[in-house]
Amino acid sequence: MKIFDYIKLILLFIFFLIVFDCTGKKDSLGMDDEIRVICSEADEPLIRDYLIKVFDDTIYTPAPEPLYKLIFSRPLYYQDLKRYAQVIVAAVNRDNSNSGFRLIQKLLPDNQLNIEENDNPLLLTRDLHAKDQVYVVINAIDKEHLFKDINKNKELLRGYYDEQFILRGSRFLFNDNQIEYEEKLKTDYGWNIKIPWGWEIIRNDKKNSFFWMGSEYPYRWISVKWDDGNIIEDQLSIGSAIWNYPINNYKSIRFNDHMFKLEKIYFDNYKGWQCSGVWESSDSLDAKGGPFYSYLFYDNNSDRTFHINTLVHNPGKPKAVFIRQMRLIAKSLSPGSKN
Repeated sequence: MKIFDYIKLILLFIFFLIVFDCTGKKDSLGMDDEIRVICSEADEPLIRDYLIKVFDDTIYTPAPEPLYKLIFSRPLYYQDLKRYAQVIVAAVNRDNSNSGFRLIQKLLPDNQLNIEENDNPLLLTRDLHAKDQVYVVINAIDKEHLFKDINKNKELLRGYYDEQFILRGSRFLFNDNQIEYEEKLKTDYGWNIKIPWGWEIIRNDKKNSFFWMGSEYPYRWISVKWDDGNIIEDQLSIGSAIWNYPINNYKSIRFNDHMFKLEKIYFDNYKGWQCSGVWESSDSLDAKGGPFYSYLFYDNNSDRTFHINTLVHNPGKPKAVFIRQMRLIAKSLSPGSKN
């Protein structure tokens, strides 16, 4: 074999190694709102207290639901859990009798394991054992070291997990869009929104500038209303517009004043408003209800105000993940230009 051919074979082998390394990992496991925490039984109370302070957001559905569910497991089951989407391996008691610390000893090189009080106990990486994975190691010296920079680490962790939710959620929702409907919206109205596979168009009312789509099991609905000009400057008129929205557009749905909340937000890069609360059916023969979130913003380029309303109905079952998924769909709206 000529030396040139030999070099080509080596380069080809290296290429296949690189390709396999990039594509050989399987998809991560688990739900978007589950965090698998692996630590010893002795460390669990302290680690739980720490993580509850980090992941302290609650969505009201209307019952309070945590943004993330902490599921604790022991180091014995690490091999079964290491491919989950959100994994945290943690230890505080730095003693060889602590199974969590023994696991961290196996996972970290000496320069990361043997840290000092001024070092951050938090180590984060992505896609270590699976695609779309956030992998965290908490290697704390003691309780004081663990809680020392909690505010900074809270922001760091939440940033990673928020990005993770957007990444996995968008891939799940928008893997097979209904492109033809999206293009028709663009043609007819100058704006469009991503329409996931399986979602149905309930109403497409050009005369009243109203679009409504939904999906079943659990029930999820999103509607878009658009008006010429900027009509979101006055908080009183905004509150009135939101309150009357279901009566004017859904007919058989109304909002309840229980936990009705209106606040200023940035909807992507747009200054706008968010309203949340509880909706209910006004038809006694078809009793339904659940949480709603509305988003209003003004787009200067098209000189239009957009009102996006989202509804979830999943009685007796969790709803927080679906509310967050609906927000991803809402934020996929592209205002475009006025036709």
